[in-house]
Amino acid sequence: MAESLRLKVKCHACSAVLEGTAKYGSGHFVQEGVVFDFVAVGKVEGPKGRSVKAEVTCTCPNCGVRNKYQI
Repeated sequence: MAESLRLKVKCHACSAVLEGTAKYGSGHFVQEGVVFDFVAVGKVEGPKGRSVKAEVTCTCPNCGVRNKYQI
């Protein structure tokens, strides 16, 4: 079953809104919008269930600055 990742952040340099979506699963990976690199760094257990701590890196299409975010 494919899981969905959604990204909506602002560029550090020009404040443009960067949006991207990726679906991943066994043998399936499709990105739409801004291409971003997703690296899981840990798991968090909360009242709503499990979630993943991650670092996301993407390049702004407007100014070319490489942005890094903690999610």
